[in-house]
Amino acid sequence: MNPGLEEFFERAQAFEQQLRDAQGDLTRSLVTGRSADGTVTVLATGMGKLHTVRVDPAIFDRGDVEALQEAIAQAVRAAAESAGRLAEQKMGPVEITLH
Repeated sequence: MNPGLEEFFERAQAFEQQLRDAQGDLTRSLVTGRSADGTVTVLATGMGKLHTVRVDPAIFDRGDVEALQEAIAQAVRAAAESAGRLAEQKMGPVEITLH
């Protein structure tokens, strides 16, 4: 095999392993997102898989469904941004969508 081609394949395999390692790290990592008012906290993996949603029971005393909905959306967006930053640190520029 051509020495240049062999080196190319070795580098490609090393890069592929780095990506697999980074993906494994992201799968095991948890990131947090919080609503602006702190009433909702979301935990997700670094790969964007939603793990846990925690809601401060005090928000139910307000009876404001729209505020709760907005707090959940804010926390999910914040977790997605955190996952994206973590993934970018590990893998370079990526886009994370929570699911």
